[in-house]
Amino acid sequence: MRHQLWVGSIAMLILAGCASSGPLSREDMDSAECSAYAKPFEHSGRMKHACMISRGHERIYSSNGGWLYVRSSTTPPQSPETIAVDLKACNDVSGMGYKVREQFARCMGPRGYVVRLP
Repeated sequence: MRHQLWVGSIAMLILAGCASSGPLSREDMDSAECSAYAKPFEHSGRMKHACMISRGHERIYSSNGGWLYVRSSTTPPQSPETIAVDLKACNDVSGMGYKVREQFARCMGPRGYVVRLP
């Protein structure tokens, strides 16, 4: 009897915890969908970022020179595939050194993105 009470109490706590969490935000839902979308790709991290950017979210992206915030400035945003190609292309041409983030931002701007430094 005691064991059943204990198990019942634990179950009630778990259910109460699940019931108290509110609905997922749009960003949480997009993140889950983009994670699933990106899984089969070789560079799934870049594809998840590209998917989130294509849905209007600003993402922190790691370039050769460090972290940058990237979002699309076009309406509608480009496809995830196009965004992933742009991220890689601008990362590749930005080289190395202390000006890499600025070079990355200059490359992304004309392609339809807003890039800001942290």
